[in-house]
Amino acid sequence: MSTEGESVEAPGARGSAPPPPPAPAEAPSSFGALVFVRPLAAFAVIAMLLGRVIGPSVRGLAVGLGRTGDVVELVGAAMSQFFLIVATVGAMALGLSALRAGLPSIVRFGAVFASGLVVLVTLSASASRVPEGSLVLVGGVACALALLAAWDTMRTPFARATAVMLGLLGLGGLMRVVSVLIVMREGVAPAALARMARGVSTVGLLLDGAAMAVAVGVVSSRGKKLTSPATLVALAAALFATRQALAGSSVDAAAMSVLLSRAAKNLILRPEPLVSPAIATFVAFAAPAIALAALSTRTLTPALSGAIALLLVARGAPDVPLCALALVLASLATVLASRDHRGLWAALAGEAKGARPG
Repeated sequence: MSTEGESVEAPGARGSAPPPPPAPAEAPSSFGALVFVRPLAAFAVIAMLLGRVIGPSVRGLAVGLGRTGDVVELVGAAMSQFFLIVATVGAMALGLSALRAGLPSIVRFGAVFASGLVVLVTLSASASRVPEGSLVLVGGVACALALLAAWDTMRTPFARATAVMLGLLGLGGLMRVVSVLIVMREGVAPAALARMARGVSTVGLLLDGAAMAVAVGVVSSRGKKLTSPATLVALAAALFATRQALAGSSVDAAAMSVLLSRAAKNLILRPEPLVSPAIATFVAFAAPAIALAALSTRTLTPALSGAIALLLVARGAPDVPLCALALVLASLATVLASRDHRGLWAALAGEAKGARPG
């Protein structure tokens, strides 16, 4: 019953406000940690260049650079330690987000177990020497998480390329772990075992190269062309660095060539693959260059570009604690970003609004 002058309208009647949309299955807070993936990846690339490439290579480079070399090496070590801290916090945040994001049980608990184990061993490695067996175990666990995350993400179209790259680098990392296990094993024919380890390492290098080709395709696809300025600059820089590094072994080599030659030796891990030094050196230099290209390219999903950069930082070295941590971060970021549909649609709406004239 209603009194005169009152109007009563049924829900959905003309002129009434539409009902609010149903709440999504995943809470938006589950994806809040993805905002920090791209800045963390940028810091990882810088820490890699200073801590693994420039810092250890500059000592004794030229007369009068003794103190400068010590300072650069100290800065590189400090950057690596700081990356350890922020990456540990990031892995914990992404691991907690994985628990709330509605992932399949095997992915959810695998992510928590792998991230917890890698963080624990990485923190132990920063304080004391960790046995080689533990490092190999951590590398295998990180690669298994990468394969699990790649399998789960393959069903999402906009994250499929990153999932392919994640799977390729996960398999390549497992080849690296297997090659290290072969070298660690005592046998009656050490030369044969060493050659077998180098053969397995070569398979890993081929998988890494395929993953880097996918990364180049992802970066270039933003410009709707086969190539982009960022990828062209990255590949040209890698070619130049490779040429200079190969010339660094001569007696009268310039200081820059000697620096790049030492950097290549630090990036090419043992056991070395059965390929020419030029190919191995180019792949070693192309990985960080393509990572920088991915970070400098505008994308709808910054977390996925950050995951690509982290994968290239961890390439071929899952048994190195910081690289295993970067691989875990990339795996967690990829599987979470593939479910952040609200963030993707918001980015699409923002891009459409920005492209609208006037």
